[in-house]
Amino acid sequence: MRPVDKDAEPLKSDGSVATFTEYTQARKYLIDTIGEYCSYCERCIPTSLAVEHKLPKIHHETLELAWSNFLLACTNCNSTKGHQDINLSDFFWPDKDNTYEKFIYDMSGVVKVNSILSPEDIEKAQRLIKLTGLDRIQASSGTTKWEEASDRRYEQRLEAFKDANMYAKKYRDANNDLKVILLPLLIDIAKKGFWSIWMHAFEGFPEVQRKLIEEFKGTRQTYF
Repeated sequence: MRPVDKDAEPLKSDGSVATFTEYTQARKYLIDTIGEYCSYCERCIPTSLAVEHKLPKIHHETLELAWSNFLLACTNCNSTKGHQDINLSDFFWPDKDNTYEKFIYDMSGVVKVNSILSPEDIEKAQRLIKLTGLDRIQASSGTTKWEEASDRRYEQRLEAFKDANMYAKKYRDANNDLKVILLPLLIDIAKKGFWSIWMHAFEGFPEVQRKLIEEFKGTRQTYF
């Protein structure tokens, strides 16, 4: 899960701090700050990307318009998270923690907790997976549930994993001159979403990882 940097209050064009009378007004500032991606599943969502409240506004009315309480979420992550009241400290959050080191992305398509974490951190990571439904898998092909499914996160993670690893192999096999040409191309493809999957696929190539960190708007670079 990509760690993002949104600590600074957003500024209007005149340099003054932006304030909101409706939380939806924060969407543009959030996209400008951390990119047009779901903060949880990492999909690129060009439309219908929601301003997500970490602490639900129905239980925490004073935080309804608070920048510190905002992230961006797709329909699936947002609706799964719902309105249940939670304690922030029971979870890891992409705007507060190095969430990249907490989770593993592999060919299973399921987001997993990094087993090297402490027992306490494993529990916190597992809670976030459950909270947002990142452990959901696709229904069996051809079934009614498969035909009616609106949650394609699992399927799209699998596609991204295949693409990222295919391009990692191409990059590994290329000579240095070809690598120079391939690098900007694969970054453009990676921007379709699933930053963490691409980062894991290119673990042996720090120059590619550095570009992924720099080119995805709002990635918290101090962790890398």
